Formats: sequence, C-alpha cells, structure tokens
Amino acid sequence: MESIIQHIDEWFIPKKEYFYAFIENDSRLEGWFKAELIVLFSKLSKEKVIDIFYREPKLYDKTGSRKQIDFSITINGIKHYLELKALCISQSKGTPRNLPFYFRNDNVGIIKDFQKLEELGVNNKWVLGFIYPKPNEKDWIKETNKLDQWKCLTKLENYPSYIFISLFH
Repeated sequence: MESIIQHIDEWFIPKKEYFYAFIENDSRLEGWFKAELIVLFSKLSKEKVIDIFYREPKLYDKTGSRKQIDFSITINGIKHYLELKALCISQSKGTPRNLPFYFRNDNVGIIKDFQKLEELGVNNKWVLGFIYPKPNEKDWIKETNKLDQWKCLTKLENYPSYIFISLFH
C-alpha cells in the first residue's frame, strides 16, 4: 500500500475545488471517495501498478462471522486489506464533527474500522482516511496517540490546508 500512496495523492490533491465545496457544506461523502478509488484502482490495474483489486470482498473474522471491508488490493502478489474513512472536520454548518468526534469508540468514528480489521485473521491491514480540512498538528498528535498498534505513515506537512490523506498500518 505504501507504494501506491503517491498515486492516491496525485489523484486527490488536485481536486481542491471539491474539497473546498465539501468543507463549506460540512459534507462527509465516503461514497464519493470510494467511487474515485474504484476509478483510480481500475487505472492502476490497467497500468500494472497493482495486480488486482476487489470492492467489498467477503471476509470472515476469527469466529466465522462475515465482515465487509472496503477493498482488497493485491500488489506484487501480496494482498492488502483497506478500510476507507472520510472525516469532514470543518464544522462549517455547526455540526459536532471535529477530529475528536471521529476518534471516539462508537459506530461513527474511525476506531471501529481499526477494530474490524483487527478481528480479521489477516496481515497487511490498512485504514485510508481523507480528512478535510487538514487538522492542526496538536489535535492530530493527541488523537492518534490514542491508537496502540496503528501508526500513520503519512505526514501532515506534506499536504495542503484543504486535505490530509492519512494511511494507517
């Protein structure tokens, strides 16, 4: 997955107009991100950057319960499992959705995505977060320090003010 983050950045960062509209309207649009990733992954598959990808593959946890994740992506013969999260933290319309809102342990936040992946008996688990606008460093450190084994591999300083694309492993 680390090998394709540059492609993800190149695909999404130029969409500045979209992010400003999403921020202004305080809109969390996970479906849009998933659709854009389907187009991008299709392109990367044709270009042989990735071997193959599947949207919402059927997986089972250690107890045999079915779990649905957003994508499986095979790169150089290695399968990766990816959960996607859109986090609009603008609060421009008075919503309570700030960065700590998404790092709560409930059905809305990103923590449930980490937990779902941890329940799977697989390796190469990732969470791809689209956070807009980009959070400030102090808040980001405070919230990500709550995560025990998950580490963000992307850096805030490498992103413009309107988007941060976080890749957790």
